[in-house]
Amino acid sequence: MSSTNLSTPTRLRLFGFTAFLLGVSLPTSNALMNASLVLAAICLLSQRDFRQVMPLLRQPLVWLPALMFALLAISLLTEHHEYGPKMVGKYQKLLYVLPLALFFLADSRLIARFISGFLLANALILAISVTSGIGNVTLSGLNPLNPTVFKLQITQNVFMAFAALLWLARAYAQSGVRRWSYVALALLATANILLMVQGRTGYVALLVGVGLWLLLTLPRWQRVSVLAGGLLLAIMLMFIPNRATERLALGLAEVRHCVLAPADLAYQACDNSMGQRTAFARESLRLIQQAPLLGNGAGSFWYGNAQTGYGVHNPHNEYLLTTVQNGLLGLALFLGWMWCCFQTAWRQPVACRSLLVAVIGSYMACHLFNSFLLDSAEGHLFLVLAAVLAGYRVARRPK
Repeated sequence: MSSTNLSTPTRLRLFGFTAFLLGVSLPTSNALMNASLVLAAICLLSQRDFRQVMPLLRQPLVWLPALMFALLAISLLTEHHEYGPKMVGKYQKLLYVLPLALFFLADSRLIARFISGFLLANALILAISVTSGIGNVTLSGLNPLNPTVFKLQITQNVFMAFAALLWLARAYAQSGVRRWSYVALALLATANILLMVQGRTGYVALLVGVGLWLLLTLPRWQRVSVLAGGLLLAIMLMFIPNRATERLALGLAEVRHCVLAPADLAYQACDNSMGQRTAFARESLRLIQQAPLLGNGAGSFWYGNAQTGYGVHNPHNEYLLTTVQNGLLGLALFLGWMWCCFQTAWRQPVACRSLLVAVIGSYMACHLFNSFLLDSAEGHLFLVLAAVLAGYRVARRPK
């Protein structure tokens, strides 16, 4: 990415601090994340350099998510659902790709600062989580059986999986003590995900992300060795009692119990993590059949119990949520955006390409189990990724 000289060292330090703070905030605090986004806007206003706005607006990585948001917002005029305005408000983050791309284009070192902040925060979370899980520490309400620190278990496990992937990539690029330090961090993060924190989506993020990275990075003979080691580890996890295997078996049992339950007991039978996801999928398909092309509008998904007042507006699947609300047209825009991300990532230098494709592939897999664009921290992290990719395209376009 090209670099634009900032007018003063103070402004440069402000940009660097903001990028670092944004990386720290995503795994730790939504309030801190919002503050860092405001700081990023202040940085852009202080720079007053908007020459890249028009080139960025021509990038599908920028206008596709904006079009997705516009389609959702326009649905408020034709479809009326109580949760509609709030749903549109949650997805307004799709408009942040442009300003974030402008921010990271200001200086090529900002991406490294962001990653450093993200890894530092995850290292702190890992240290606290492992101490609680192994040492049975209950300080500040920590649960040793599920040692989540700042975020819910799903978010912590997914972000820890991304951190493990980054540490693994750094280990591959380093040598000596640094290599083994990063290997130790990656292994400890993997153990924390699989054996301590109860977040099955983290298993998916770790397996897909690391698997893709290894496939794209290692020579053929090393891939065979890693595959053999992975199979051996899988066999060990199947036969040695551990939380990961227990959680997977429980999830399959919940799905089976929900699917086989009679209609009059369906709600009670599906009242668990994977059971509800199964019920969400069935309700989503029903709604999609009602309006397959343009969808049912923002906030149209609802599943719950009217007698108790419990209800959710999120099927925990980004593909289903997009299709329910914006129809096949919205799904096509979403998949087109993902495809543009893959294309841009694939055109990067080999080392960067492997890491970017692994993270995008991991997100694509996790979208099957959670609506990550709807979620705050996970959604903003992907927007940062899309912004960086958009910046790459603009910075390297033919002059």
